[in-house]
Amino acid sequence: MPEPAITRLQSGGLITNYVCSSACAHCSYRSSPKRDKAYITADEAAANFAACRRLGCRSMHIGGGEPLLRPEGLKDVLRAARQEGIAIEYVETNSSWFKDLDTTVDLLKELQQLGCDTLLISIDPFHNEFIPFAKVKGVLQACRRAGMGIFPWVMEFYDEINRLDDQTVHSLEEYEKAYGPGYLADVQSRYWVTMCGRAVDTFGPLRARQSAAEVLRTAPRSCPRLLGTGHFHIDLYGNYVPPGCVGLTVRREDLGKPLAEENYPVFRTLLARGVPGLHESAAELGYQPTREFAGECDLCADLRAFLATTAPDRFPELAPVEFYTVDR
Repeated sequence: MPEPAITRLQSGGLITNYVCSSACAHCSYRSSPKRDKAYITADEAAANFAACRRLGCRSMHIGGGEPLLRPEGLKDVLRAARQEGIAIEYVETNSSWFKDLDTTVDLLKELQQLGCDTLLISIDPFHNEFIPFAKVKGVLQACRRAGMGIFPWVMEFYDEINRLDDQTVHSLEEYEKAYGPGYLADVQSRYWVTMCGRAVDTFGPLRARQSAAEVLRTAPRSCPRLLGTGHFHIDLYGNYVPPGCVGLTVRREDLGKPLAEENYPVFRTLLARGVPGLHESAAELGYQPTREFAGECDLCADLRAFLATTAPDRFPELAPVEFYTVDR
């Protein structure tokens, strides 16, 4: 059997930063104001884009954290993308940075000149817990005035959010009160939620719970999706993140090469033996479950958090460590 390797990339995104003005309940990356304040440098962005292009990826999106917390840094990223021949599909934003219409229009025009012609604008109850909807509406208006394309995510929530006071923030409990019990569960079915990071904390309790033993009894004995490249990310530290498996990374310089067992023990274990195999490894180091789980991804996240905090030097692919230690 050939050694596992990530040899061709399809569609993905560049993570400029993990710090964010929000700490949304659905965030796969556990971004928040508590995270490292670092922002990707122009050289790191260029190196990431070059690596992705070498493996076949020709266009990417840009996300965070919140990329527009540092507009000048984002401009450098766009210049790096142009330099390396990567087209930018869109830049994600939560609109928290909006101050007034005129300066926002000027900024958007600058971004357009540098190759960004679409903003993905977050429109959902999760972000509205931290960002008044008036700011979102301001960015939407500025996009229309500047001729910037709009990718609303998700427009279906617009009317529900807009019925509440747009000058302030609103908790998920307020949404439950306004729209009835079960609103959060309903949101989950209407929003593309990846069950990792903070989303597990939020939506796990809404799903059927099982003991670790019950999960392991039916869990697949392999996780081949780790080699999928349909919606990958690569971050400001040069970490490649497989689709849907945040906190498990491959170093940029190892893309296109066999993934050595000594450098990627968690990755290799999950490919060869699935979550049950990872549980065996964690149990040898003293892991004991302390709660019930909403499936194998939830258990896997708990196992990786244990390994990342118990023996970080043995599992360098569990990165960045802040994902496992901040805001949990």
